[in-house]
Amino acid sequence: MSNNLKCILMFCWLLILSVTVYPQTPNKIEQELVKGIKEVQKYSSYGSNYDEEKLSKANDIFEKKLVEYTKLPSTLQYKFTELNKLMFNATSEDGNFRIYSWDSEMGGTMHDYYRVYQYQGADGKVYSKTEEKAEEDGGAGSFVTDIFTANAKEGKIYIVCSTFIGSTSDHYQSADLFKIDDATLVDKVKLIKTKSGLTNSLHFEYNFFSVFTRKERPIRLILYDKKTQTIKIPVVIEDKEFPNGRVTNRFISYQFDGSYFVNVR
Repeated sequence: MSNNLKCILMFCWLLILSVTVYPQTPNKIEQELVKGIKEVQKYSSYGSNYDEEKLSKANDIFEKKLVEYTKLPSTLQYKFTELNKLMFNATSEDGNFRIYSWDSEMGGTMHDYYRVYQYQGADGKVYSKTEEKAEEDGGAGSFVTDIFTANAKEGKIYIVCSTFIGSTSDHYQSADLFKIDDATLVDKVKLIKTKSGLTNSLHFEYNFFSVFTRKERPIRLILYDKKTQTIKIPVVIEDKEFPNGRVTNRFISYQFDGSYFVNVR
C-alpha cells in the first residue's frame, strides 16, 4: 500500500470518527443529551425500574458526553430548551459561564446532583470540566439555579446560587463566588467579609416545609439586587414547629463595594 493511499485512508477514518463523536449541530447535540439524561432517569432509584449498575453506567456516559459536547463553542450560546426541562442549566448574564447540574438518581431522601462547568476563557476558547467533590461532603452535590454577576476591578465575579437536598425536610442553599482567570475557573474566591473573616460562600440550612407553600419551583431564597450588587440571605430561626430552620421575611445583606462584599444594614 502506497504512502498516499495510507494518508487518504487515515484522513477518511478521522473524518468518520469526528462525525461519530460530535453531532454536526447544537440541535443534534441536544437530542443526544436528552436521550442520555432520559437513560439516567430510566434506571432511577426513585422508580420501579431501578438498576444500580445500569444507572451508574448511564451517569458516566451522560457526563462524558456533556463534557465533550460543551467544549464546542456553539453549545455555550445554545439555549437547550428541551434539555432544560430534564435538568438544571444556569447561565450568567454575560453568557460566558454556564453550569449544568442533574440528579444522578442514585440517592434516597438525600439527592446527589452532578455538575459540569462550561466557560469562555480570556483567550476566547470554551472550556468544560466536571465538579471536583470534596471527600468531606460525602460525595453528594447540589443543583445550581442562578449565576449572578458583580463587577470588580480585576473582572467579573460570578455568584453561584445552589440548593442541596439533605433529606425531605433538611435543605441548604448557598451563594458561592467564582471567577474566570485567563483560562482557569477559580471556585474559591474569598471576597465576602464576615465576622469570622474572609470567605467565598454564604450558606444556610432550613426546613423545606417552612416554605413549601410558595408556588415557585425550585424555591429561590437567595436574592440579588443587580443595581446595588447586593446579595440577600434570609434570616432563618429555630422554633418548636421547625427546629431545623424556619425561613423568615427578614434578610442579611452583603453589598459589593468594588473590592469585597460587606454586611450592610
